[in-house]
Amino acid sequence: MQLVFYRSFFIFMVVFVYLLAITPSSGSPSPIPYLDKILHFLVFLLLTFILDFCTRRPLKEHYYLIFLLIGYGVFIEVSQYFTATRSAEFLDWLADSLGVLVYLLFAPNISIGLKK
Repeated sequence: MQLVFYRSFFIFMVVFVYLLAITPSSGSPSPIPYLDKILHFLVFLLLTFILDFCTRRPLKEHYYLIFLLIGYGVFIEVSQYFTATRSAEFLDWLADSLGVLVYLLFAPNISIGLKK
């Protein structure tokens, strides 16, 4: 039952993040430098964390899911290219990928005892 909840929550989050990514932006610059990149990093760190709970074995064993999540970052950037108020940026995708990779690097230390 928990696995179904985590998988449903992950799908909800993927859809929610995509909708936020293609929603028109205000266009005003952020008062915090690189806030956009920080948010990309944190969102993909969180998505990877949730995805880790959607699998029975460690996420590192599901390399195809890792590639799909990084590909999802590419999909978001390509989608933003076709919107009027958003732009596709390589650095955004890089921040997405770093969020995934940093989680994978620290996952053994984070999820010990949480996932059984």
